[in-house]
Amino acid sequence: MKRFQGCLVGLAVGNALGMPVEGWTKEQIRMRYGVLNEMVNGIRPAGTVTDDTMQAICIAESIAEIGHFDADDIMRRLLNWYRTDPFGIGMHTWRVLKLVDAGVDWRDAVERVEQLYAPMTAGNGSLMRCAPIGMRYYREIGALLEYSAESSQLTHLNELCVASCVFFNAVLSRVLQGWGKTEAVSFAVEVTEHVSHEVHERVEHAMVKDADELSTSGFVLDTLECALWAWWHYDDFEMALVAVVNLGGDTDTNGAVTGALIGAHCGVDAIPKRWLNKMTVTQKCIMLATKLFELAQMK
Repeated sequence: MKRFQGCLVGLAVGNALGMPVEGWTKEQIRMRYGVLNEMVNGIRPAGTVTDDTMQAICIAESIAEIGHFDADDIMRRLLNWYRTDPFGIGMHTWRVLKLVDAGVDWRDAVERVEQLYAPMTAGNGSLMRCAPIGMRYYREIGALLEYSAESSQLTHLNELCVASCVFFNAVLSRVLQGWGKTEAVSFAVEVTEHVSHEVHERVEHAMVKDADELSTSGFVLDTLECALWAWWHYDDFEMALVAVVNLGGDTDTNGAVTGALIGAHCGVDAIPKRWLNKMTVTQKCIMLATKLFELAQMK
């Protein structure tokens, strides 16, 4: 239970920690804060989450209410969220949801956006929200692989996006069970042997890179690598998140994906209270994580 709560709360906390410095270089962060290790004001008040958390909540709420993955229901919730003029929505997701809002079937909309903008469609917009799938199906690897792919395809058809979601949730499923890091990665490599070889190459390199060698852009493989790197090198929630956010770049999403993984590794009690005190979605995340845990035990 604590790992599940740590995963979803950790996603939100990492997202909020990175929010104020999204798009900054590590040099700019260093000049302004030295080391950013507190929730600070940015475009929005300290502790505000962005589209990463809100889309993950859409998926978690859908599964919690229905009991299983339902692509159409999740799309309905994403569309309702889009209609609120949400803070931080990514351009790719915005393009898809704009078409859906105009009456285009979502399957046609996502194909149209992929055709129009490929190869510039390999952003991290589906990876950042996929953790609830890994939570619900952590004991059902076949369903986990299938629905992780489908959850990406709601907006992101690019092969690298789909493969990254599948791989991440395969790792997450073992972390939620308390597996060691080497065993979790080995398991994920084994069960995702059919996915893009580029994902496996980046995973292998992530474990041996120095921080200065990491790329921190919104490219999906960069975000996957950052999250795996921070989790691999740290066993402390705060240290992992501070490390990855202070690298700069797409800090809110790199923080969110890292937060989900290191939160599952450490559990919710490891998340600093001073950070939680700035958050407004903590209780919602705890409630949803608890429900996903209960559903996962029922299979």
